[in-house]
Amino acid sequence: MKPFLYTFCLSALIAGCHSTEKKISVQDTTTKEAVSRRVAVQEHLPESFYKRFQGIIGERNVVVNLSRTGNNFTGTYDYNGTQVNLITDTIISQDSIILTESGLGDRYSDDMPAGPKLQLKWTGTVLSGLRVQGKEKSSIRLEERYPEGSYTFNIASYQDSIKAFPKIKDSPQAVISYEYLMPAGKTPEVLWLDKQFRKLLEIPNAPSWMAGIKADAKSYLSAYKTEISSLKDDEDRLSASSNYSKTQHLYMQYNGGGFAIVKHLFDGYSGGAHNNYATTFYCFDVKNQKQLALTDVINIDSVSLQKIVEKNFRVQYKVKPGEALTTQLFDDHLAANKNFFFDANGIAFLYNPYEVASFAQGQLVVSVPYKDLKKYLNPAFVKKMELSL
Repeated sequence: MKPFLYTFCLSALIAGCHSTEKKISVQDTTTKEAVSRRVAVQEHLPESFYKRFQGIIGERNVVVNLSRTGNNFTGTYDYNGTQVNLITDTIISQDSIILTESGLGDRYSDDMPAGPKLQLKWTGTVLSGLRVQGKEKSSIRLEERYPEGSYTFNIASYQDSIKAFPKIKDSPQAVISYEYLMPAGKTPEVLWLDKQFRKLLEIPNAPSWMAGIKADAKSYLSAYKTEISSLKDDEDRLSASSNYSKTQHLYMQYNGGGFAIVKHLFDGYSGGAHNNYATTFYCFDVKNQKQLALTDVINIDSVSLQKIVEKNFRVQYKVKPGEALTTQLFDDHLAANKNFFFDANGIAFLYNPYEVASFAQGQLVVSVPYKDLKKYLNPAFVKKMELSL
């Protein structure tokens, strides 16, 4: 089975496409009045949405960023100092779902052990239920909230495909799909953020998001048709490796304190042994209209930071003291990279396949708590995040 990028199964996307099929879905998720207040009652969970939930799981205060397009739920939240993903387990009804937790760097596949489950029911204003991990059960109460310094978003999806040889029954095909967030509102900072989202998805300039998405899809599918048609050998033209795909998803990782952190998930296949996938985080200071660099968060030399990252990597990936890091990595060292995000508990670095380890290792995520970085944190960042150190 090919690796999967967090929450979606690429082979399912390919199998479900036809050459004439186009699917467009857009859902406005909030109103202007909901930015700093509770939102209006919604009897059933919408078919598509982005929602920011705030509440309690067990005895822990949590913030959950949750998206939905169709039957695909994707979320992230911090549980006990560890960032986890939420993925679809079971949709029971219009207002009852079960989500499964997976590690932030996990690839979701059939041979992965099931993580803790969140059994949730939507009451119109609140998600309530239980977090179940073995025999342990914790109560859940999550309310949709957008306090000052957080932002609202619309969510949309688009999918299209084309057959290489329409007259051949089992012709190879290409499929392209998007799932993305669009900042809601017309303030200067929100319009700036919207522009940044388009840039990171490399969407062509167009009057609207959908116009740009369609133009990008058309260009990709046209290039595929030209490339496959140019192959001379029928065996290559009709082989499974001629089924191309390109998927881009944009999800919210952190939304608060004037910051919006998104993760851009890319998965593509254009022949060869397997697909290639990657996740990139973008940290935006929306109020100041700036994309943050690591130096905006911490002031530390690379050698000292590397030691801290390696210490936490050993703990999180169970590499014993004195044991070479090459048991997990290509090299016996692990430097911090520029692919980072932060939350209320610390900073995390994500390493994509082949970056520091083999493709089989998947994505690696190393979380560094603020207590390990206390003397290096920039005072302005500490103040804005309201960190108690």
